[in-house]
Amino acid sequence: MGRLDGRVALITAAGRGHGEAMARRFAKEGAAVAICDIIPVAVLEETVGEQIRAEGAQVLCFRADVSKEDEVEQLVQQTIDRFGAIDILANVVGIAGPTKDVWDTSLAEWQETLAVNLDSVFLGCKYVLPEMIRKQYGRIINFSSGTGKQPLSHRAPYATSKMAVIGFTRTLAADVGRYNITVNAICPGGHEERSLELAKGRAEYVGEEFDEEAFRVGFRATRENAVIAGRWCADEGYTQKGAGPDDAATIALFLASEEAGNFTGQDINSGGGVMW
Repeated sequence: MGRLDGRVALITAAGRGHGEAMARRFAKEGAAVAICDIIPVAVLEETVGEQIRAEGAQVLCFRADVSKEDEVEQLVQQTIDRFGAIDILANVVGIAGPTKDVWDTSLAEWQETLAVNLDSVFLGCKYVLPEMIRKQYGRIINFSSGTGKQPLSHRAPYATSKMAVIGFTRTLAADVGRYNITVNAICPGGHEERSLELAKGRAEYVGEEFDEEAFRVGFRATRENAVIAGRWCADEGYTQKGAGPDDAATIALFLASEEAGNFTGQDINSGGGVMW
């Protein structure tokens, strides 16, 4: 028996990174999964959907921009129509946003970052919660960031959106606990493509050359001096041991399971780099 047998999970941004890792893990543990991304649905089917089906699990793939209300409403309704319920909602989608100082950031850039990173969380919860309240059961997992707890220079829209996700998570947890619904946030470590976006954006903004191949090689390298909590021992020559999508998926599985029934309103770091 899997830890999520009989459950239905809706997971956004499942085409890569944290969302993909969660979709695979949840399906392996017995959940039927509805997944979406901004990429063409045929690509999502080929890269994630078919592999989940090959392992014997049920999966429903969508192309959806979850910053748009009508697309979220349709996504939720079609999932319920197909699987009969939504027990678990994972709001994973997010963008890096501009790497600029505030005075160089346009209102459109600010609004786009908050729409994707924050409005999508609100909309997912808004349309899934009536079903969870009806069943008197639910697990909501929102994705914030280590930046949700500390500043990130030149990245005000991103930092603001991720800090807001934590505030939204805590408040919603207080509002829906009476319905046997838990709401928690994960502050994950990085994955290669998102880390590449951030590093490239910073290099462009400060006018430095960026070597993508060298970055990828460095990101994948195993360093002998990389340890857990290494950033706190930098003066001793240590660096931070990486934590990626699989680490976040492990925490998400716990939060989605029966074992986490009394665990709500929390923001959990999976990357090891922030200790609060």
